[in-house]
Amino acid sequence: MKKKLILIFISAILTALAFPPYKLGFVAYFSPVLLLYLLDNVRAKEAFAIGYVWGSVFNMALLYGVLWATVPGTFGAIIILALVPAFQCWLYRIVANRSSVLGLILWPLIWTAFDYLRTFSEFNFPWSDFAYTQSYYLPLIQISEITGLYGVSLMVYIVNVLLFSAFVINVQHIKKKIILVTALCLPLIFYVYGLIRIPADSKPGNTRIAIAQGNIGPDIKWENGGDRLSYDTYINLTKQAAQNNAIMVVWPETAMPFYLLHDPAKYHALKSLVDSLNISVLTGIPEYEQVGKNEYIYFNAAALIRPGTYPIQTYSKIKLLPMSERIPFSGRFKILKDIHLGQADFSSGRKPVLFNLDSVKFATLICFESAFPGYCADFCRNGAMFLVVITNDMWFGPSSIPYQHAQMSIFRAIENRVPVVRCANTGVSMFIDSWGRVSNQTKTFVPALEINDVQPAQSSSMYNRYGNWLPMICVVITAFIIAFAFLGRKGYIG
Repeated sequence: MKKKLILIFISAILTALAFPPYKLGFVAYFSPVLLLYLLDNVRAKEAFAIGYVWGSVFNMALLYGVLWATVPGTFGAIIILALVPAFQCWLYRIVANRSSVLGLILWPLIWTAFDYLRTFSEFNFPWSDFAYTQSYYLPLIQISEITGLYGVSLMVYIVNVLLFSAFVINVQHIKKKIILVTALCLPLIFYVYGLIRIPADSKPGNTRIAIAQGNIGPDIKWENGGDRLSYDTYINLTKQAAQNNAIMVVWPETAMPFYLLHDPAKYHALKSLVDSLNISVLTGIPEYEQVGKNEYIYFNAAALIRPGTYPIQTYSKIKLLPMSERIPFSGRFKILKDIHLGQADFSSGRKPVLFNLDSVKFATLICFESAFPGYCADFCRNGAMFLVVITNDMWFGPSSIPYQHAQMSIFRAIENRVPVVRCANTGVSMFIDSWGRVSNQTKTFVPALEINDVQPAQSSSMYNRYGNWLPMICVVITAFIIAFAFLGRKGYIG
């Protein structure tokens, strides 16, 4: 038992280290092989336990930064998130007990299927997809324009199975060579495809945008006088952006820690500045709506304020962070609303919004929303020519989470072949072109103003047109394999 626990810890921690910011993505190809080894020839119940311990250690090592935001919420999330690999390991073992070959076929399919299905649940937290371990290998992940990030994840999972088959299962020498060559060729094929696809030079952009990184900490932002400091900081950065001919400046999530649209004095002062500088401001704001007598609902929102007589456009965040911005199922079960784990009390926005910047349309993703490939693709499918991500990752302190979050935007750019403008209160802020190439990346916990000429997208990708076709195929095949195993277990199939 002690040996198993040590191997579980080694596998889980190595796998977590494969994720940003450590640039150890190659580790993801072999660290889960230890997990497969531990699951070999065990009962399904034991497989569930192994998967749960592995999932707990992995998620704690990956998401320790959430402790800065909420300690109870972190442990609540870990308890729930660990159920996913536990359930996957349990199903894998049930199928493998029926047929070891079928079990190995199932492994990469079920992990990819759950990566996808996880985006729809009340506990939707698609943070640990293995594709993100490869985010620093830009040519290798260009296949995402066809498959979404799921194609990269599936490839990594397949290599895991191939290495397990070669080194753990007793196979003939010639078969072992074939398996190892296949394991090497898979990522190599992806890499060569990317080298062919990435253009040598990037086209100069025609839409000058500025990113304002205010670096205002929580100990100041939400205290008395913090609203004035925030306002003055971003006004000064906006003036600098206007001097450099930017047509829009992006402020981060909740850059204004007050209800800007319900404060006539502050709003009119900002609108006057926007008019005088002839620059649009996209800012994160808290927003509310009265739904009854003395009853309000609150939103995490973004507002675009343009010079002239253009109306204000607003968008309220739809994808809320479980355990941090909402308690799962609290909208259905009133009793859950009374649970307080340090989370905010936001409601989901009602509909997606495309912002208009002259002749260019763009979408704004608030914080966690940039982790959802399909959600981002929907915006682009409906006409967004670039994506803006505004976030406030200061809550996660000097941890790895701000870097993990930032690397996700690289996939969103490649998947949809659109530029991404990312603005974070304390970093990481950056510009990403349609091929995932990063420029003007800021350091964390320093104020910064970055300006770049963005080239709005004029065409779409296969993934953008056809969506999540690959993970849906994985879901269907997974369901058939599991059904076959369960029917065989019950004696319906010989």
